[in-house]
Amino acid sequence: MKLTRPRLLTSALLAGLGMAAPMTGYADNPIVSHVYTADPAARVIDGRVYVMVTHDQDDQSDYSQLVDYYLFSSDDMVNWQDHGIVWNSQTDSPWASLAYAPDFIERNGRYYLYYPDGANAIGVAVADNPEGPYTDPLGEPLVDRSTPGANVDWVFDPGVFIDDNGQAYLYFGGGGPGNARVIRLNNDMISTDGVATSIDAPNFFEALYMNKRNGTYYLTYSTDTAGGLSIDYMTSNNPTSGFTHRGTILPNPWENNNNNNHQSMVQFDGQWYMFYHNRAVANERGASTYQRSINVDRLYFNGDGSIQPVNAGPAGVPQLEYVDAFAINQAETFDTENGIETEPASEGTQNIQMGPGDWVRITGVDFGSGANGMDARVAANIDSSLEIVLDDVNSQPLATLQVSNTGGWQTWQTQSVSFSEVTGVHDVYLRSTAGHNLNWFQFTGGSGNDSSSSENSSSSSAVSSSDGNTDSNVTGSIQFTNDWGSGYCATLTVTNNTGSAVEWNLNIAVEGTVTDLWNGEWSQNGSTLQVSGAGWNSTLQPGQSDSNIGFCAERTAPPTSSSSSSSSQSSSDQSSSAPDGNGDELASNGGVESGLTNWSTTAGDINRSTQDSRSGSASALISGRTDTWHGLTFAPNGLASGNQYDVSVWVKMAPGSASANLYLTAKREEDSDSSTYEEYTRVAEASVSASGWTQLSGSYTQSGTPFQHFIIESDSTNASYYADDFSVIGEAGDGGDGGNGGTIDHDFFVGNITTSGSVRSDFVQYWDQITPENEGKWSSVEGTRDQYNWSGVDAAYNYAQQNNIAFKQHTFVWGNQSPSWINNLSPAEQRAEIEEWIRDFCTRYPNTEMIDVVNESTPGHAPAQYAEQAFGSDWIINVFELAQEHCPNSILILNDYNALSWNNSEFIEMARPAVEAGVVDALGLQAHGLEGWSLSDLRTNLDNIAALGLPIYISEYDIAESNDQAQLQIMQEQFPMFYEHPSVVGITLWGYVVGRTWVDGSGLIYDNGTPRPAMTWLMNYLGR
Repeated sequence: MKLTRPRLLTSALLAGLGMAAPMTGYADNPIVSHVYTADPAARVIDGRVYVMVTHDQDDQSDYSQLVDYYLFSSDDMVNWQDHGIVWNSQTDSPWASLAYAPDFIERNGRYYLYYPDGANAIGVAVADNPEGPYTDPLGEPLVDRSTPGANVDWVFDPGVFIDDNGQAYLYFGGGGPGNARVIRLNNDMISTDGVATSIDAPNFFEALYMNKRNGTYYLTYSTDTAGGLSIDYMTSNNPTSGFTHRGTILPNPWENNNNNNHQSMVQFDGQWYMFYHNRAVANERGASTYQRSINVDRLYFNGDGSIQPVNAGPAGVPQLEYVDAFAINQAETFDTENGIETEPASEGTQNIQMGPGDWVRITGVDFGSGANGMDARVAANIDSSLEIVLDDVNSQPLATLQVSNTGGWQTWQTQSVSFSEVTGVHDVYLRSTAGHNLNWFQFTGGSGNDSSSSENSSSSSAVSSSDGNTDSNVTGSIQFTNDWGSGYCATLTVTNNTGSAVEWNLNIAVEGTVTDLWNGEWSQNGSTLQVSGAGWNSTLQPGQSDSNIGFCAERTAPPTSSSSSSSSQSSSDQSSSAPDGNGDELASNGGVESGLTNWSTTAGDINRSTQDSRSGSASALISGRTDTWHGLTFAPNGLASGNQYDVSVWVKMAPGSASANLYLTAKREEDSDSSTYEEYTRVAEASVSASGWTQLSGSYTQSGTPFQHFIIESDSTNASYYADDFSVIGEAGDGGDGGNGGTIDHDFFVGNITTSGSVRSDFVQYWDQITPENEGKWSSVEGTRDQYNWSGVDAAYNYAQQNNIAFKQHTFVWGNQSPSWINNLSPAEQRAEIEEWIRDFCTRYPNTEMIDVVNESTPGHAPAQYAEQAFGSDWIINVFELAQEHCPNSILILNDYNALSWNNSEFIEMARPAVEAGVVDALGLQAHGLEGWSLSDLRTNLDNIAALGLPIYISEYDIAESNDQAQLQIMQEQFPMFYEHPSVVGITLWGYVVGRTWVDGSGLIYDNGTPRPAMTWLMNYLGR
């Protein structure tokens, strides 16, 4: 049966509903529509997410036809590769005939697939690759009702988990409360150890799945009708017992017909995801509730480790990286489709079968600096054609490849088509007009690397074959992954376009001086980079592309972007000159040559467009607007109060947009009066058309609340337009270094924490204060009574002393991460141990500038019950008095979370007695989880706390947003509000290395030093 997928909810529909379409490519939910799929088991393997799924048959009316599993994978979370059917119980198992919800996992280079035969037994199969082939080494069930402790209603829904110590567990069971079980697996993963243990899970129905995060075990499961058919979770410090029910994370999702669900959670590229199924595709097609479809949405943890309810819906998740147009792209890898089917290809992997009007969409294809052709691997028994359509399936085709009859549906030929050059990033639709099979496609014609290239740029070069001859059919291309002006990082892809294997050596032109290269051998001579493989990747097979090589480079001078002239008339002239006026140029990346750094939107979609620019290679393009206030924003370096600035930007309407009035407006941070709009100042306006570039220019004097950004908006509600060459000329304030303009007159630090227990060599390049993340907590130092381990604190403290930066201790007394032995002592012993801990610390580290003396003591947070037992109700005051006595040179801080958000009044009420007692020197406000809070609410809450009269430290600030532009926009809005507040005297960010922070998505630089846009902006703002 051929399935035709309906469009569930497109960006155009979102706009029609008054919702902003996403700025980046998103996966449509469900993520698979050409086959029915359910019970997703997700795993991260070698930089990809693999999902093993139950295969619902097209015409099934119950679950008695579930016999096989499909496998899908993705490296960008939007375009998913179909690996086909990898297991069939009726042909691959010697004993089973059904294949209910599976799970699989890798161990020691082998892959273990756990498959239930209906609800009666669970088997195991083993393979050397996630795609199989899998074989059953036992020839009989691994677990059935004869297994000790496993006599449950339904022996199915395996969930496999390997703990940090190597111990593996199999969770299983179903049918209602009392039927949840876990049993140990031996190291061979194909035999059990001991008796299955019962797990008490409220309203349990099925689908046990275990994850571990920060030392806590998270057990999720599907509830029964009494529990609302939701996905709930429990936590424990033990993988088999002691679980506490924490609530619902996925209510019965959209389009699920009030039926049960099955889930898995996975962390990938610093972000957590929830996979589940619903009946959305079946509902649209009028199929039954037995045809399910898998979905994925993002999942977020709160600061206390609890999980936020998943915002499940059709929009899906954002794309993590673009598709390389110049690589060989498998046709069975796509975002969405209409009518296609897949089958095994005789050349390996899968191919797609395309009939008249069938299409696939590949989202976010990066054409770099230009493609002008496409090769496609096709097979057909008739003549057909393949249309290439960009961005909208209803657009006119870019080109049509005439597919000639190859003589058979598995008789493959590479056929080609040329077209006018295409650059930048586009969604690509491949649509059939008759009928053929498609195995892979590859765009061709990528050209050289421009000196002002961004992350979407590419270059190509010939590769020398092993005999020393240059073979122009073997090419290399460079794709920029990050560009921060003074340097960049990039991926090098080497492709063999010949019909024979090649041992490759590459000479390719690069910009700047390469500082690091991985997965290859290299040397540099001038602008020529000489690269060869690292041994394991030295040989390219026919048609093979290798994108494992990456490198970073420093430029001798950052790319410059042209500034603008001061006239305000329309012009297509590409020359540039600075506006009249004296001072510094404060518009870093105003020419959009370094990605979208400092650019964003108030609402609508923003893209770095190479289709049109006033100068350089790109401009900022806004589309998807649905209101007049939806506009582009640009954040220059800090503007000082009282200074006047000459401001200019060039604008142009996008093709298809009628002429409209565009406005340039300065926006300051919100004040406390929500009834007025004094935060806005109109700078310039002009009538703008699509026929040429028009300059918006004027002068602006900064006054009032701190400056936020400039906005380019229109009186048309849906017009799309370009902006380029933003320029702001004026004095940057004291220092004039592109920082905050010298508006802060107190001794202000911006610090950070250790990274995974160590101090990175680049720390003082960015930060001037250090806090040990976990090394200074009492349980880390004195896990055993009277046995100290000072090594972690020593390292951070000595680093601070050697580099002359402030050292802050976190923390003395806290209800969490305190030694367990303290709870078993008498009050007198507890008092003595608390004092000993404080005294010994400050004796060893006398130059500690700041100490979080008491942490998270607001009722309902984590007050230290052992301290209350030791001192009574005034325990906070008593602990601070001990710190005053033994740490006379330190600033003593009362630290807590949610004080800026949900628990503002509760924190103030808790803190007031100690503040009025005169024992607290400062207040510490953790700043996790503020991504969705308005500036006005945050400022009001900050002002409320400031009214206590003490200095304030923003003690744990992070922005948990894996989308670069979203993180940048929040940083640009929130950080200046904290930095400029008269009571705030320091900010400590809580981690800065991607993948190594406490909150997922909050990292600011990658391990290799490449900054995310928010980090680039922050360093510019601070003048660092």
